Amino acid sequence: MPHESAELILDYLREQMPRYPFKPDLDKPYVEELLADFQDVSVLNEIKAFRWYYDNQPLARVSHIRVALRRWLARAPTLTRRPAQPK
Repeated sequence: MPHESAELILDYLREQMPRYPFKPDLDKPYVEELLADFQDVSVLNEIKAFRWYYDNQPLARVSHIRVALRRWLARAPTLTRRPAQPK
């Protein structure tokens, strides 16, 4: 898995995640911890998947976004992802 940039993820949370309560002093160590804990997962891709799973409005259904993202990432390696079969 290529090393992902904490800054790229922070920018995505700040600029692209609708209504995300971005707090630099909290989110920088949070993202660094996610990258350390989930080295076998593309954290940025999973955050994007989380966003779109909730139809671009994750905060409408999730009250504790940071906890919900962490749980999503924890489940990511266990999901079976098969490549699309040719028709």
